[in-house]
Amino acid sequence: MTSPTTLSNIDIQLRFPNLDDMGQDAKFIRSWVLNKLYQVQGKSYVNKCLEKSQQDFSTANELQAQEEAQYILYGNYAKNAEGQIEVINQELLKKQKTVLSHMVKEFGSAILSGKSIMSISLPVGIFEARSQIEREAHNLLYAPYFLGKASKIDDTLEQFKFTVTHFIASMHVTVNPQKPFNPILGETFQGMIGDCPVYGEQISHHPPITAIQLLGKGFKVEGSTEFSASLAMNSVKSKKVGLLKVSYEGTGALVRVQYPANVMNGTSMGKRTFNFTGKFYIFDLENRYYCEVDFDNTESTSFFKKLVQSSTGPQDAFTGGIWQIKDSFAEKLRQQTLKFQELDFKFKEKDHAVTKLETIRGNWMESLYFNDQMYWSIGLPWPNKLQFIDNPLPSDANFRLDVLYLRIKDEIKAQEYKKIIEETQRGDQRLRDQEKNKSKK
Repeated sequence: MTSPTTLSNIDIQLRFPNLDDMGQDAKFIRSWVLNKLYQVQGKSYVNKCLEKSQQDFSTANELQAQEEAQYILYGNYAKNAEGQIEVINQELLKKQKTVLSHMVKEFGSAILSGKSIMSISLPVGIFEARSQIEREAHNLLYAPYFLGKASKIDDTLEQFKFTVTHFIASMHVTVNPQKPFNPILGETFQGMIGDCPVYGEQISHHPPITAIQLLGKGFKVEGSTEFSASLAMNSVKSKKVGLLKVSYEGTGALVRVQYPANVMNGTSMGKRTFNFTGKFYIFDLENRYYCEVDFDNTESTSFFKKLVQSSTGPQDAFTGGIWQIKDSFAEKLRQQTLKFQELDFKFKEKDHAVTKLETIRGNWMESLYFNDQMYWSIGLPWPNKLQFIDNPLPSDANFRLDVLYLRIKDEIKAQEYKKIIEETQRGDQRLRDQEKNKSKK
């Protein structure tokens, strides 16, 4: 394949709008992207990465993602009459409907030419202009506020409650009907959330595993998660396997977290709706705190059960609690944390709990209550903004040409570079497999 041509001044003049005619935010984004494109294609970005940073993050805590958070919630989604979270972005829906016909054509072409279906490249029209690693960092936008607040608390139960609050409040910023780009093995990300540096790296290609770390004042978030998705006739279910850990310097507490799965329904027909399903598990083994948050069971195939669920409240509602657990159950949980796998157990209050400490209720797009006391409500506060680092590692996700071109809405170039990156990664995987097979002989 011939490499796509590089960006020239003529290309900019012909294809890109006059920056003077754009709003300040759009002008900044385009100028930032064009600068990155020049650096990557001129090979100067490596030298840039070695420069000492001159960025000023002194006002980082004042930057909030209110506009972005409102767009994700109210530009892409709305609650419908059934209490479902429905995608209302018609332009996005129209683009995504083209995927099915595109995939049928690509499958047929691959079969006729004798190629593997793994060589098929999804159209960038359904993608958002960022890597999965950046999205993982984006999921921690509330960390400086809620985890920072928790780090200053000596009461371990209250600290645990604010940790739970952080992850529940963050759920609405984790959703996006667009697909992020799959990270390349060794791809990294560096950013700032408030005054907290955040780092990510793709540490495994197959299975795809992303490591993430955020360093706060008095606390730290770190862990590795594997993202997986399964397709059905009219839905997509995705989930993360692996635990995030929040540790606090003051109390020495260590809290582990496993996210619930989520389901996008209506992928081929009907309304496009989104919701979380299953349970959120959050626990502190040393202090014997166990939190389980239960979301509407959208996996149920029972008509009667679905009817009961729909009549009891909106589908973004959740219930749960915090329990002081017995030593035996804590040990069972500890054993499961020793392996990189999805937690597999069933909590029974009668058998596993000493006492129930708190009752939890709320709606993941609106609010969270502990024993009827509100700990979070949408917009109180808005999350922090994720800021990029000027001179990250050369492996940073923001040096990917497919991501950069999609940010300036050049889907043709983005698709070309996406395919090149995917072919290169598959070639690297073949070389690793060959070396692995040699070592076995």
